[in-house]
Amino acid sequence: MGFSACENPGSVGSGLTDPTSEVVRDTVTINGLTSVDATSYSGEKNFFSAGRFNDPLFGSMDAIGYLKPNLPASSDTMKADAEMFLRLMYDLEQVSGDTIGTQQFDLYQINQYWRDRVLKVDRELSLGQKLGEFSVGSEDSLMINLSNLASEWVDDYRSWADSVRNDTTGTADSSYVYDAHGLALVPQNSNKILPLYRDSTRFVIQHPEADTFDVSLNRWGYYLDRGGNSTFPQGSIPLHSTYENVLNFKQLGIEQLDIQPPGLSRAVLVLHENTSALEQSLNGEPSTTKRAKEQVAFLHLADPEGLPDNIDPGVPLNNPTRLQGSYSPDEGVFRFDVTTLVENIIRNGFPEGREFFVTLPNDGVIKSTLIMTDSDQVPDGLKPKIIITSLKNINN
Repeated sequence: MGFSACENPGSVGSGLTDPTSEVVRDTVTINGLTSVDATSYSGEKNFFSAGRFNDPLFGSMDAIGYLKPNLPASSDTMKADAEMFLRLMYDLEQVSGDTIGTQQFDLYQINQYWRDRVLKVDRELSLGQKLGEFSVGSEDSLMINLSNLASEWVDDYRSWADSVRNDTTGTADSSYVYDAHGLALVPQNSNKILPLYRDSTRFVIQHPEADTFDVSLNRWGYYLDRGGNSTFPQGSIPLHSTYENVLNFKQLGIEQLDIQPPGLSRAVLVLHENTSALEQSLNGEPSTTKRAKEQVAFLHLADPEGLPDNIDPGVPLNNPTRLQGSYSPDEGVFRFDVTTLVENIIRNGFPEGREFFVTLPNDGVIKSTLIMTDSDQVPDGLKPKIIITSLKNINN
């Protein structure tokens, strides 16, 4: 770890501490920041992605969305004259690509049993026959008439619903779990990737002379195929929400500093984005093209042998092993308050067999950014660093 700077803002007033104490701010560069592959899960997130975008910086991204409906509630009956719709809703603010461009999809039937809880980002499911096609424009929601687009699939679904409603043994419900596999949204052109809301995506059943009802998702997830390796500016490494690349470093470098726990006031980890590369890479794209942007990141102190499970969502926030950092869009900086973490390390030593990892939230939205490293090509002010403010006694 490189010691970058030490500032002495001046003495502290007598109302705060010993009048002979002073506030000292130490800045230590984080050396050895690299990226590692910890490719994670894509199912059962708040979102699931579908679409295609040839990102000029991060390469081509081809996302196939997977979804399977629950069966109707026991109080709902899907009659023979009912029409079935698929309602898609997505977050316009988290689209990657041309936000007003038209994204075309083919609708396929999934041809294998799958569990969304263990579905990895890089696992592609086997698909059966093509059922139809549709497109998504600039709107943030769409109703797709499955009765027109995929009538045979709708008939099969109606049969499953009738079988389960009339079954008294429980075998029909089990058969639906293992033998009905759902639908795949397969992109056909390359305009944008849609982050589809899990809770708002519904299968809507409309009857001519009866109440309309909707059915929630039973399973959901996506597969991502990322194109060939991209060349990134020297001194910058990618950080992906999919965990294809997460940041890794071994130590904070605080062992160089003479700090006692009672004197520690604040410690902040600072990571800079390569904002110029991120912005300039989109100059050749339509003005309506953008990337999904994240407002938070996570710092993990974890066993490198346990990835990705030990850094995936589920560990409580803001404890010594998982801290949430905030993003400042004006500065292009992620900041993490690591005061308690640093105090624990000073008191108890660095935990054996642990390393640091930085991730973006793995919530089903495909997001990427570039982070500056400690490379010689990076100005000192943009290198990753920890800034520690402490009280020190002048007489000591």
